[in-house]
Amino acid sequence: MKKIKIIYRSILILSILSFIGCEEENYVLGNIVAPSNLEISAEIVGVDQDNPNGDGSGTVHFNFSANDAITYKYIFDGVETLVPSGKHTINFSVTGTHTYIVTAVAIGSGGSTSTKSIDVTVFANYSPQPVFLTNLTSNSSRTWKQNTDVGGYVGVGPAGGDAPIWYTADPNSRADTGADDDTWTFTLGDKSFRHVTNGGTAVKFEYAGDLPGGIDNPVDDTHKNFVLENYTEKWNVTAPGGVETISLTGYGFFSLYTGTHDYTIVFPTSNTMELTTVDANGRKWYYKLIAVE
Repeated sequence: MKKIKIIYRSILILSILSFIGCEEENYVLGNIVAPSNLEISAEIVGVDQDNPNGDGSGTVHFNFSANDAITYKYIFDGVETLVPSGKHTINFSVTGTHTYIVTAVAIGSGGSTSTKSIDVTVFANYSPQPVFLTNLTSNSSRTWKQNTDVGGYVGVGPAGGDAPIWYTADPNSRADTGADDDTWTFTLGDKSFRHVTNGGTAVKFEYAGDLPGGIDNPVDDTHKNFVLENYTEKWNVTAPGGVETISLTGYGFFSLYTGTHDYTIVFPTSNTMELTTVDANGRKWYYKLIAVE
């Protein structure tokens, strides 16, 4: 009889432990709240009494905000781009006055979304000088790569600065990132560019979720040899504030993906290119490219 009682107690204890174990596996996700009060504002650069649609640079600053939003993305011309800050600039480059539709998507808990669109009418009249187009495309098509033989071919500094004081790459020091063998080919006729990744490229971890197969990760480090197929996009050139800027569609980027697609561009020589871009975290990135002859 004593043995039976012991067995009964053992079974009872195991049942209670099993019940507790099952209880611990039940997770409460909480309420899923869709973003509300989504607002979009658009600031067209250079608007005044004489220029109601801007100064001709084609530059428009957008700002999205919503209650209970975790992040945002914008949709323009069928292309979706993640903009966690809710702030984004588009350089419209089609000559003349045109109306565009830009859509903001606020993303909340559980992937819930709210959507709103805005119409903007923008005047653009900038055309690159012939020498610019000759340097970029050889008046037909031209291929570029990172100028790995020089110091500072990748660098970073503060957004308001004019030098990469936080980091500059030594010559041929970033071969392990996967981007040193990338090439970018610009074609004049259809304003297309082809990014050949040779299987892998360099991506900042916090922006990896923007790219096919990427997963958001807030770690501030470089994802080396990020697997990305070759792709083709479009390019346009504007001059906001008198500074020539090249804009790439889709997720187009140079050298290291930092969530941006607009780059100031200068040609120190006819065969070399220097670019800068500012990311959402207040960092200014510097890149040096050289033409593939």
